Amino acid sequence: MVITETMKNMFLFLCTAVVLTGCAGNENQDEQQITTIDFQDLVKDHDGQNHEIQNHESELSTAANSDTFESDSSPQESTDYTQQNETALDLYAGFIKNEVPAITAPDYPQNDYITYNLEPGKSYTFATLGDYVNKRYLNPEYSEKTTYDDAQYVYLDCPGSSAKNLLVKFSGLGIYAPEDDSYAVYVITEKDGQLYLTDSYECWARSATNACKNGLFTTGGSNGADDQYTGILALLDSGKLADIYGAEILSGWCVSYVSNEDIYNEVFDGNKDIIFTVAVYTIGEKRFYTYDMSECTDDQISVCETYVNRCREETGIEWVTGEAIEEAIRERCSTLGIEYTAMDQMEEAEWVGI
Repeated sequence: MVITETMKNMFLFLCTAVVLTGCAGNENQDEQQITTIDFQDLVKDHDGQNHEIQNHESELSTAANSDTFESDSSPQESTDYTQQNETALDLYAGFIKNEVPAITAPDYPQNDYITYNLEPGKSYTFATLGDYVNKRYLNPEYSEKTTYDDAQYVYLDCPGSSAKNLLVKFSGLGIYAPEDDSYAVYVITEKDGQLYLTDSYECWARSATNACKNGLFTTGGSNGADDQYTGILALLDSGKLADIYGAEILSGWCVSYVSNEDIYNEVFDGNKDIIFTVAVYTIGEKRFYTYDMSECTDDQISVCETYVNRCREETGIEWVTGEAIEEAIRERCSTLGIEYTAMDQMEEAEWVGI
């Protein structure tokens, strides 16, 4: 698998956070019993070269496959793409200037747990979208603020097609705590000369989503010192955000999440200082489990093996190799109509103030 410096730094950060300084497997282990994952190897291709929302699986696959990028497009097709993008960019500029509205798409995600959702079919200008953000996030019962701090925008390509999307970010929302540097981002997509609000995401103190110029995103964050997560998203030409993969990296007591607390306590009782890590990957609709015990001593390895075997026998967990994870990510990219090598071109985008 190929990775950029952005992805590599994210993995290094997470490995450091869970006290991992090296992730290679123990050469003396019996591979029939022990399956370890090298988090650096996971992000390498077969030649050994180094290379972070909401899922809408059925519609995403259809939308992605219908517009898969073809490198041998004709001159006429190239001209059409150029004209289409010029039209889209003009409309996007109009939205930023508060001159052109965007309609909430019929399939825009609706959340039952929040009071205010964007209304499908309703038009929003930049100003009225900002009003919605203030109403959605700055509840006077909990916040003294009445408006967001600032807004920015960026144009992103779509991996696998020539389409462009507009992203608008509203910062200073206090999502996690007052005065934290949290923000919400809204995706706006042009279709047949009309702008649509198609998707969104938000980040707060313990999370981050970094947009890249080619329409991929790195995500990362923490649910606590021993529970880190990372992943990659893709912005499709439908304007929908889709997970390529997500990984939750667990260490310490958080390892018990994959089995149950009883098994963990029985196995690791008196051995809580063992540096044993489990990664849970979600790729499409499938879940994969890997583990790493490369920082363990020989005596500690036998303890970890006991836990691995009990998880397999008592809870049905199927442990897999890094190669299996890589293959699943390749298949996921293919399903979404994305070139696997797009993850080698993840240059972080620069936001522009409005």
